[in-house]
Amino acid sequence: MIMENMTLEISQKGDLVIGEDGIMQTIGGTDTTAQNIRMTLKAGKEDFPLVPGHGTEYGTVFKEGADERTIREAYREAIFQETDIAQINKLSVKVDGRKISMSFEAATEKGTEVKGSL
Repeated sequence: MIMENMTLEISQKGDLVIGEDGIMQTIGGTDTTAQNIRMTLKAGKEDFPLVPGHGTEYGTVFKEGADERTIREAYREAIFQETDIAQINKLSVKVDGRKISMSFEAATEKGTEVKGSL
């Protein structure tokens, strides 16, 4: 069986996932799309010199006085960098002092639901 959109699995901490057999684990389909979005959300713009516009505008997210609407828009822009995403159905942002958490539900061009959080 050939899995569409396959890539190596990366843990929430950013490490490659290695199975008990010592082989790197792979994921495919919407799991890959969700992981790509998570990695984009974790990367700051300008972090990757070959594609400086890729990532999240953390200058906006962590700017003193930034409101949840502004933060949500920065995350929305980052999510739409994943070309498979057609729409964002839900995007929640919670600011708690110096900690920001977020979750999203989106749909691909094919209508498949993709969920994720930070």
